[in-house]
Amino acid sequence: MHTELDPRKGLQPKLPRVLSREVFYKGQTIIRQGSEGYRAFYIEKGRVEVRVRDEEHSVKVSELGPGEIFGEMALIEHMDRTATIIALEDTTVTVISNQEMEAKINMIEDKSAVGLIHVLIERLCAANRGQVHHYRNLAEFQDRMAGMIEKASTGIDERKRGQFREEVTPLLEQLDALLDAYTKVKN
Repeated sequence: MHTELDPRKGLQPKLPRVLSREVFYKGQTIIRQGSEGYRAFYIEKGRVEVRVRDEEHSVKVSELGPGEIFGEMALIEHMDRTATIIALEDTTVTVISNQEMEAKINMIEDKSAVGLIHVLIERLCAANRGQVHHYRNLAEFQDRMAGMIEKASTGIDERKRGQFREEVTPLLEQLDALLDAYTKVKN
């Protein structure tokens, strides 16, 4: 839990400041990717799913729970929403206005720290787009493999299946070795 992100923490009791709470029910869309961003949300209770989409695919990039914040990127960068947020269970949030977020960012005296925040947001956006791109490639690969399996199971003459198996087995072993080698490099 990230209690240091709690917008209610450190409020001055004498200031007439009101932070509102909202409840989103399981399955409810809280933020839609591409919409205008004018609020961020601090999760008090519940869990949400963060999804990023392109023209064809939608990818779950994370889950967030109590003590975490979402929707802040659009406020800090003054851009449209970069993800869709869906309540995985009934979720209670504290709403943070764009004025509140800007006031917090403006309180940071070190301008290089503010610059770093912007760089990190850009990198996170790029990483999310990369996840969608990799998912798309995987989905295309799976479709191609399914088509090949279908073709192999229905299109090979029964008398030639043994010969086919003998020719394909070494290729599959090579592919398996290549995947093992790639996995070892990635880890």
